Amino acid sequence: MKQQELEEKLKIRDILQILWKALLISVRTKNKMSMLIQALGFVMAFMPVWISFELKRFTDEIQLISQGKETMLPAVQFLLILVLLYVLQAGYTFAADYYAEVDRQRIVKFIKKTIMDCASRVQYKYIENEKSFREKLEFAENFGGRQVAGSMQQTIVILQQSITFFSVVLALVQVNVWIVVALLAASIPAVVFAIKYQDEKYKSFTKSMREGAMATHLFYMASGANESCKSMNDVRFYGLYPWIKDKWRNLSAEYLRKKNDVSRKHVLFNSMADILRNSVYIVILLLAAREIYRNPAVGLGVFMLVFTLSTQLQATTAKLFVGAAQFLGDLKYMRDFFQLQETPKEKYESEPLALERADIVFDRVSFRYPHSSGEALKDVTVTIRQGEKIAVVGENGSGKSTFIHLLCGLYEPTSGTITVNGLRVQDHLLTVRNAISVVFQNFGKYETTIRENITISDRSRHATDEELMSLAAKANALDFIETQPHGLDEVVGTFSASGNNLSGGQWQRVAIARAIYRDKAKIMVLDEPTAALDPIAEARLYQDFTALTGDKTVILISHRLGITSIVDRILVFADGRIVEEGNHEQLMAKGGHYAKMYRAQAQWYQDKLEVEAV
Repeated sequence: MKQQELEEKLKIRDILQILWKALLISVRTKNKMSMLIQALGFVMAFMPVWISFELKRFTDEIQLISQGKETMLPAVQFLLILVLLYVLQAGYTFAADYYAEVDRQRIVKFIKKTIMDCASRVQYKYIENEKSFREKLEFAENFGGRQVAGSMQQTIVILQQSITFFSVVLALVQVNVWIVVALLAASIPAVVFAIKYQDEKYKSFTKSMREGAMATHLFYMASGANESCKSMNDVRFYGLYPWIKDKWRNLSAEYLRKKNDVSRKHVLFNSMADILRNSVYIVILLLAAREIYRNPAVGLGVFMLVFTLSTQLQATTAKLFVGAAQFLGDLKYMRDFFQLQETPKEKYESEPLALERADIVFDRVSFRYPHSSGEALKDVTVTIRQGEKIAVVGENGSGKSTFIHLLCGLYEPTSGTITVNGLRVQDHLLTVRNAISVVFQNFGKYETTIRENITISDRSRHATDEELMSLAAKANALDFIETQPHGLDEVVGTFSASGNNLSGGQWQRVAIARAIYRDKAKIMVLDEPTAALDPIAEARLYQDFTALTGDKTVILISHRLGITSIVDRILVFADGRIVEEGNHEQLMAKGGHYAKMYRAQAQWYQDKLEVEAV
C-alpha cells in the first residue's frame, strides 16, 4: 500500500463510525448464550469492588475477634459470602473466556466470509489489482483479520472494564485520593507504549507486506506447495533450488528483522512499564499505613481493601487503557477491512430476463486496462447474429480475450456500447451471463467430483447419469471418466484423498463438458479450447463441432487456425482492431494477415493430418 495511505490520519468522525460498525458486528456474530454472558458481564463488572469490601469486613471481624470484642459467627458468614463470590467470579471468568474464544472464531469466520463476498462481487478491474485491491485483500486476510476480530470483541469488553475501573476508583478515593493518582500515573507509560507499539506494528506489516508475499511465493516455487505455481519442472531441471533458496533466505531475513525490531521494542517498553507499576506499591502501602496510623479506628480492613483494590485497579487500568490503546491502534486495520466492503460492486438486475435470441452488437467499443498506456481494443464495431459460428483469431496480445471479457461483462468499455439482444451488457449482467456459456482460457479446476465439476455451471438443472455420460461423450471426456474408480463421482484434484489429479487435456475436456451442460445458454464462448489437447483430441473436437454446439451462437478464440474452416465467419484481430473479416476461402483469397498466419501454420496442420491418418 502507498505511503500516504499508511500516514493518513483518522478523524473523530471516522473513529466513531468504525467503532459503531465494529460494535454492530460484535453483537451480530454472537449466539444467544454468548449474549447472555456478555449481559451478565455488566453486572459482574462490580464484583471486584464487592469482593474487596467483603474482604475488608472479614478482616475487621478477625481483628475484633482477636481483641475479644466479637464472636466467630459474623466472620464465618463473611467468609462464606467471600467463598460464594469467588466461586461466582471463577465460574463467570471460565464462561466468559470460553465464549470469547467462540465469538472470536465466529468473527474470524464472518471476516473471511466478508472477504470472499467482496472478492466475488467487486467490479472485475479490482481483481486485476485496481487501487492495490489485491494487496488490501491479502493484508486484510493475513494481518487485518486477526486484528479486526480481536478489536471487535474488545468493544463490549472495554465498556465492562470501564464500569469496574470507575467503581474501583470511587472506592479508593474514599480512602485516599493520592492512591488513585499514584496508580494511574504508573499506568500511563504502559498506555503510551501500547499505542506506539500498535502504530509501529501496523506500519511494519504494511511496509513489509510485499517482502513477505514474495518470500511466500519463492517458498511455493521451491516446494511446489501451491498448485498455481507451475515451475517445479524448471526448478528441478535447471537446478534452480540454490538460487531460489538464497533469494528466499535474504527476503525472509529482512522480513523477520523488521518484525523482530518491533517486537524487541515492545518487550523492552513493557518491561519498563511493569517495573514502574510494581514499584508504585511501596507508595500505596505507605499511604494506607499512614491512614491507619492517623485513625486506628478504621482497622486493618482498610489496609486489605487498599491492597486488593490497588491490585485490581492496576489490572483493570492495564486492560482498559492498553485495550483501548490497542483498539485505537487497530482502527487502521478495521478501516482497511471496512473499505474493502465499500469497494464498488457489480450491479445486478433484480429480475433477470430469459432471452429468446442473443444477437451481439459491439458499437465503436474501445477499452484500456487500468494503469495501461495503450488501448487493448480500439474502436471495434461488429455484429454477430444468433446461431452464427464465429472464429476470433490473432496473435497473442491482439485483443481476442479482451473482446470476450467485455462481452461477458467482466470489464466495462472505456467507450462505446455492447448489447446482447438490444440489452446493454453492463445494465443486464445476470441476463447476459445466463445467456452465455464460457470455457475461459484459464478455466476452473474444482477440487470435487467430476460430476460437480460439470454440473456447477447450471445448479438449477438436474441431469441423470445417462445424460451426463452422453454430454461427456460430446466433449470427448467419456473415455477417461469411465476408467475412474467411481466414474462421475470420483473426487479429482491435488487435494483428493487418492491424489487423483487429471491431466491438462482431461481438465480441459471437463471444462468443455461444463460449458455444454449449460443447455439454456444461447451463446457458447470457447477461449483457446484446444490449448491443452493433443492433435487427435483436437481433430475429434472439430469433427463433433456441430453436435457440440447445436444451434447456439458460437465464438471460438484461438491462435491455432485449424478450426476456422468449419465456422461461418472469421474475425481477425491485430493491435486491438478487427483488421479482416470473412470466411476461410475469402480471407485466403485476400492474401492478407489471416493468409500469412494460416500459411505459417500449414506445415503443422499437414503433420496433424498425417497423425490422424495413422
